[in-house]
Amino acid sequence: MGLLDKIKDHILLMDGAMGTYYNQQYGTELEAEEANLVHPEEITAIHKAYIEAGAELIRTNTFAVNHLMFPKREECKRAIHAAIACARQAVAESGREVEIAASIGPIRQTVTEDDENTIKEYQFLINSMLAEGIRIFVFETMLELKWVQPLSEYCKSQCEESVVIVQFSLNPSGYTQYGFGMKEIIDKLCQMETVDIFGFNCGVGAAHLRKLLEKQTFPKECILSVLPNAGYQQELRGRMHYGDDPEYYAKQMERMIPLGINIAGGCCGTTPEHIAALKKVLGGQAPQPKEVVEENADGESVSNAAPTDFISKLERGEKVFVVELDAPFDAQMDKFSKGVYALKENGVDMITVSDSPLARSRADAALLAVYAKRLTDISVMPHVAMRDRNLIGLRSEILGVHANGIRDFLVITGDPVGPDNRGKITGVFDVNSIRFMEYLQHMNEEIFPDQPVYYGGALNYAGNNIRAIVGRMRKKMEAGCAYFLTQPIFSEEDVQRVIELKEMTGAKIICGLMPLVSYRNALFMKNEMPGIHVNDEILNRYDPEMSREEAEDTAVALCLDIAEALRGAADGFYLMTPFHRVGLVNRIINAIKQGE
Repeated sequence: MGLLDKIKDHILLMDGAMGTYYNQQYGTELEAEEANLVHPEEITAIHKAYIEAGAELIRTNTFAVNHLMFPKREECKRAIHAAIACARQAVAESGREVEIAASIGPIRQTVTEDDENTIKEYQFLINSMLAEGIRIFVFETMLELKWVQPLSEYCKSQCEESVVIVQFSLNPSGYTQYGFGMKEIIDKLCQMETVDIFGFNCGVGAAHLRKLLEKQTFPKECILSVLPNAGYQQELRGRMHYGDDPEYYAKQMERMIPLGINIAGGCCGTTPEHIAALKKVLGGQAPQPKEVVEENADGESVSNAAPTDFISKLERGEKVFVVELDAPFDAQMDKFSKGVYALKENGVDMITVSDSPLARSRADAALLAVYAKRLTDISVMPHVAMRDRNLIGLRSEILGVHANGIRDFLVITGDPVGPDNRGKITGVFDVNSIRFMEYLQHMNEEIFPDQPVYYGGALNYAGNNIRAIVGRMRKKMEAGCAYFLTQPIFSEEDVQRVIELKEMTGAKIICGLMPLVSYRNALFMKNEMPGIHVNDEILNRYDPEMSREEAEDTAVALCLDIAEALRGAADGFYLMTPFHRVGLVNRIINAIKQGE
């Protein structure tokens, strides 16, 4: 009888945690996965303890076997071979009929690693396990949905009888680290034919997981696994301890039976004692029906959410005008406030505030956006950089700003910390701009269905490989990016590149204009600002002896020439305010409007 047949008869009992139990029994000098090669007898003993406690399905000690622990592929293969041998020896010595599944944990990516290489590593692990005769795969503690379809399809393509189990890790609010909510996970995984079993492990204790599941309905009948932690961890004298005793844990799990669970087991902090207590409360019970909800005729929910005024204007094809105001370095708000009032009076569509560009600390962009909106009720778009906050902080920022009526954002990866501050100031970069846009998509679905946030991305149009630029733009658009703000445009070459990108992507592009207010300003931009192309032709339009008025006239004329060249491609213009000269920016905006 195979695993899927056994599940029909009764709630199947899986094992508990390997890593935390190994540390508890044998110390922390080795990672549990390293012990496969150094002390295999210890790993075998843990497997046997779980089997004796009643586990009918055990997972190989391979959760963290990947390039981060074993940089060489041959080392990974040896660790996999040793882990599977330990599990098989434990089953043989027990004399019981126990299924063995391969445990595969998430492969952590840096912000620069691409998905293709990560997929290839997962495939290498799957192939190595298949070669050892493994046919059940547990992808556990998953954080994002994008890997599930390709990995489950790959398992089935390599071996039709493979059984694929996918388990996600949630926080107490019901979201993964990357913003995927329990409802979205259930809905998506129920629709994947290559996923046989799915559920939730790690992240929360049994009581919290039960409360989260009680709020859920399922689009169709499915096989559900639950493997919560033994409460929440606490560090004491260098070791992690978990709060739930086995009886309490088992009682909380028993209360999940009416919710329709099919597989029960444990994650971090659970021990053979927890599994033995769980066996007593399960008592060979058959799974109960889940609460299944019927879908709409089209299978999709309908949102009546109204877009922001800014997005509405873009969608109507009207040109928008966005103006960036510099956030102050100190607590003096006079210039910023005056700029807000002047732009509001001139009917600017959006003020945007940068998030400490060049990694130089300024007043917080999100808080300034709230401040500006309260001053005049003008639309404000703060930049959100990935450099300074982890995902917890970024999520909190979006929630707090949204509560204050801000729904437009510019999502950027952010400038790195300069060499003078490295070692003293740390760049976070949990994710890059594309990954955070994906995160915002999930927040819109789960948290803001009635008042979604809208976001744009930065477009650095320069670079030799235009197809790479297009590829990145398309990834952002797939992640919900509604428009792009470009770097300042000066040369004919820049204009033609932006036009070409517009034709290749169909994206909404708001073209950057930066008024150069003097010969000295133009010379600085030409020589000291990477990515900005001020050529000699532009520089020669200025004279070192020009008056302020003459230089501003030149800046206006230059911006008008660029705007005219971009007339067919630009969905709007993004003006960067030089030295708080809001009057100059308003003059340029009015001149562009008059020329339309």
